[in-house]
This record gives sequence, structure tokens and C-alpha cells, in this order.
Amino acid sequence: MSASDLLSDVQADFATTPLCSTRGRENLGIAFSYIVFGMCACVVAKEFSDHDFSAVLTFGAGIQTLGFLALLLKVRAQKTVKGISSKTLEMYVGVFMFRLSSTLVKNGYLPVDRSGDWAYQLADIVSLLIVFQLLYCCHKTHGTTYQLEHDTLEIAQALVPCFVLAFFTHGDLNSNKFFDVMWTISMNMDTVALLPQLWMLTKIGGEVEGMTTHFVAAIFVSRACAMLFWYYGYGELAPSSGGANIAGWTIMIMHSLQILFSADFMMHYLKSKFFGKKMVLPEQALEV
Repeated sequence: MSASDLLSDVQADFATTPLCSTRGRENLGIAFSYIVFGMCACVVAKEFSDHDFSAVLTFGAGIQTLGFLALLLKVRAQKTVKGISSKTLEMYVGVFMFRLSSTLVKNGYLPVDRSGDWAYQLADIVSLLIVFQLLYCCHKTHGTTYQLEHDTLEIAQALVPCFVLAFFTHGDLNSNKFFDVMWTISMNMDTVALLPQLWMLTKIGGEVEGMTTHFVAAIFVSRACAMLFWYYGYGELAPSSGGANIAGWTIMIMHSLQILFSADFMMHYLKSKFFGKKMVLPEQALEV
């Protein structure tokens, strides 16, 4: 064997090692993001939090950001947006913009500890920027890999009910009807935002990409944290004049639906992690 042939074989073997493979770069990237998230969480907990229970909402926002980051790392490592729903990303643009229009101006729906001064809002801002990058990848950079034929859930039909329901069932924690409605619209949209992604995954069926499963799991954990926060703060939403706590019930119902919609997916996710197998979804459409 000539020296050139030997060199070619070495280069081929090196290129196929886990460190140099797409999977290796993806795993390295996600591990790095977990480390950065852990460091940021420690800094926020130590320096910018009063260790009040309400900080669970900020923690949930951070987990949400980590989920979107996992998707972005997947796209950059694999050069594909296969399995990612553009409609879910578009819904989250609305979620973050409506929520930030309230939380950047008013503090009625923020954690009461110091993490609500800026850390919670920063997590939403970073998530919004990542979503914009993912949408650009879906329709420009890697548009040829976007599976439009599977991203078919007509979620736009849910927007009108989200707006109407917010107008009639909003709370008054901001003491301003406009900003109260803006926050409630974001919550209502958040309730249905993940449905196109779940629909797309079940339409595709079979083995599900790892980073996509991590994203859905992160959103699930984030919503669970938000539900705990609002369960704790349910009484704050009761009208001062007495009567039924409609806003409180609406918030609890919406967060319960957020968890319920992805419960079946999480069962498959946890089963795959427990048995150390790749996640496989049944080839059936999601009933909505």
C-alpha cells in the first residue's frame, strides 16, 4: 500500500469517528449548551434571585430557551430542518411578542423575586431571537429540507378564539386592560403553539430525531413550571370585588391543556429514555 493510500484511509477513518461526525458535533454542542445553561442558572439563582418559589417561572423560561437552542444546534449540525414545524415557530413568535409587550412594560405577571426584574424577560427575548433564526433556516438557508407536506395543521383557525377569549377572561394584575389582554393572548397562543409540531411528528411517524424530542420535552417541562407558578398564585387573580375567579380558572385550564396535549408524546419520550432506545412514534395523526 502506498503512502498516499494509507493517508487516504487514515483520513477516511478520522472523518467517520464520532468526534468528527455530525452526531458527534451535535452531541458536543448540546452538552456545551447544557453546561452554559447550568452556569447561567447558578448565577441567576445566587445573584439575581431571592430564592422565592416564584423563581420557578424564570426557571421554566430558561428551560424553554434551552429547548429552542437544542433545535438550532440540530439544524446547524445536520444542515437540515427535517421534522421541525414552521407553523409552531410562527406561533411562538406571536407568543413571545405578545408576552413581552406586557412583561417589558408591566410587572403584574412576573415572578415577584429579583429574577423577574430582567432574567425572565431576557429568556423570552433570547428564545424569540432563536425562533427567528430557525424560521430563516426553514424558509431560506435549508428550505429544501423543510417538510411542508407534513406541516399541515391549520392552526391559524385558533387565533380568533385566542383573541376573543383573552378579551373576556383576562385578569387585572397589570391594572391595565390593554396589557392584561396582551399577556392573556400570549398564554392562549402558547396553549396551542406546540400542536403543529406534535401533529407533524405523528404524521411522519417512526423514529423521531433526538434534538426534536428534547425540544418538545423542554417545552413540556417549561409549561409544567408555569402551571406550578400559577397554581401557587391562583388566589392573586381573584377579583377584589368578590365573585368567581374566572381569570384564575382560565389560566389553570390553559396550562393544564398545554400539558395534556403533549402528555402522550412525553410517555413515548420517557419510555425511550428509560429503556435506552431511540424514540419511535406510531404512524397516526394527532387528534385535536
